[in-house]
Amino acid sequence: MSPHTPSLQGADPSTSGNVIRNAFAFESAVTVAVGSYFLFFPRHYLGRMLGTAATQITTTAVQMTQQYGAANIFVGGAVGLYVSNNRAAVESRKMVYRYILGWELLFVPVVVCQALMMEGGIPKSSLLATAGQFVPFIAWRAFVLLCKPEWFESYQDRKKAE
Repeated sequence: MSPHTPSLQGADPSTSGNVIRNAFAFESAVTVAVGSYFLFFPRHYLGRMLGTAATQITTTAVQMTQQYGAANIFVGGAVGLYVSNNRAAVESRKMVYRYILGWELLFVPVVVCQALMMEGGIPKSSLLATAGQFVPFIAWRAFVLLCKPEWFESYQDRKKAE
């Protein structure tokens, strides 16, 4: 195929996938930014954002926060791979959204249980606030998956008009 011939493959133009592409781009950027904050400023996060007592900001807590930050950066970068309109990205977006929703639906109850059943450590109000931060994302994913599946555009092989 000549480099000047338009591609005959791509996202189906009859679907509205820009909403999901923008959502993936936004999530990727935010996740990488927050992960960088955890990685480079763990003491600030633990002390000021979570309200952890200075005596509880141990080397272990700092290390765990930095490890969580590195994981966030990795996941944010991986989510960014699905912004592209190549076949693999387009066909995988719904599965990625389901996978992330599954993780969130497991993570939130763990944090809520820690807040309600454990003494010491991260303050109860901070744990509940952390869990609460995921609620809009869970609601968004459920809305998109259940009510707006057409936003997950499809990929099609278009035949060259002869």
